[in-house]
Amino acid sequence: MARTDSGYNNPSDLIQYGPTIDVRIGYDPNYQPSPGRRAQLPPEVLPALVDTGAQESALDVELADSLNLPVLERRLIAGAGGFFETTVYRAQIYIPELDFTIDGPFDSADLAAGGQPYYALIGRTFLRHFNMAYEGRTGSVIISND
Repeated sequence: MARTDSGYNNPSDLIQYGPTIDVRIGYDPNYQPSPGRRAQLPPEVLPALVDTGAQESALDVELADSLNLPVLERRLIAGAGGFFETTVYRAQIYIPELDFTIDGPFDSADLAAGGQPYYALIGRTFLRHFNMAYEGRTGSVIISND
């Protein structure tokens, strides 16, 4: 059973930052999704926001460019501010505490440019594989596969 606490020790931090999970991001062209197989990604662990308002997961555009992730296309997507064009990258996001890999394509998001402390947004297509208990009164957020 995999389990991680993606919350904080108090509700104020959870309100300010949202559920946050540590991830590794990169692209392994030889990765084939299968049980027990992991993509070979850079070792750096980065914070990602678990975003229940996002259907898909997305990567910070500055990080994606710095990692030289392959660009697949540009496309129009809808967000809270309406429609906008985004770059789509090929990558993998690995969540060590859950031993789970999200194999993209991933839209880009201007997280760093917008002053956000995250390098990825983890959306509902990820959450469909897990249970998430959000305890607003305590600040705890548990994500598990039990």
